[in-house]
Amino acid sequence: MSLGTRRNRERRQRTRRFFLGVGKWLLIVVVLGAIGYEAHRTGSRLARSESERLAVELAAAQQQAALLGQDNARLRLELDQARQSEAGLQQRYDADIPTGTLADLLAEMRTRLQAGLDGERLRQVILEAEPVRRCDGPAVFRRFRISAGTRLGPDDGTTFAEGLIRVAALAPVIADDMARNAVVTFSGLGSGGLGSGGPASATGMPASHVFVLNNLELQLRVTESPIPGFATATLTTCRIE
Repeated sequence: MSLGTRRNRERRQRTRRFFLGVGKWLLIVVVLGAIGYEAHRTGSRLARSESERLAVELAAAQQQAALLGQDNARLRLELDQARQSEAGLQQRYDADIPTGTLADLLAEMRTRLQAGLDGERLRQVILEAEPVRRCDGPAVFRRFRISAGTRLGPDDGTTFAEGLIRVAALAPVIADDMARNAVVTFSGLGSGGLGSGGPASATGMPASHVFVLNNLELQLRVTESPIPGFATATLTTCRIE
């Protein structure tokens, strides 16, 4: 009886140890499973958070890229406008700033004006300037008195071409330099040069005017004479080709 009891007790002990071992391993498996599940949840939360952060950063980067694209387009437009403005300014500069012969002429005119030459006189010379022509006809000289007063008389000055051309000079009575202050008047043959009519005049000497008669060009130039109070008129005949 004692032997059977002892065997039963040993059997129960072995069974208890078996279930304790199985329970221990089941507990270990459950704990490990819980740890793994929690790790998975934690990893998922971290991954979701990281994904959300990356999505926000991507949206911000895309917005920044769009703004940079707009700035780039604006800067490109401003660059094109600046280039167009530069081209316009260059064209204006090329049109307004003289070069070559014109620049030399302007420099010479500036020098003459600074030296005291009357601007109206310089303008008249430029307006009357013509291309150089071959003038084979002999020059005719006349010396005449510079009249003083307020108006010319019928016999003042001198004539050319058998009276068809007349030139006279009138200076103020109180003028210190009669030649410089004299008004030189050209008349005859339609004094505008091509039949425009009416007298042509210029202030100061030298003064010049051109008359046209048929195919002849009569160039009349008036300069100050070496004799005080007198002027010299020179008529040169040129053939118009």
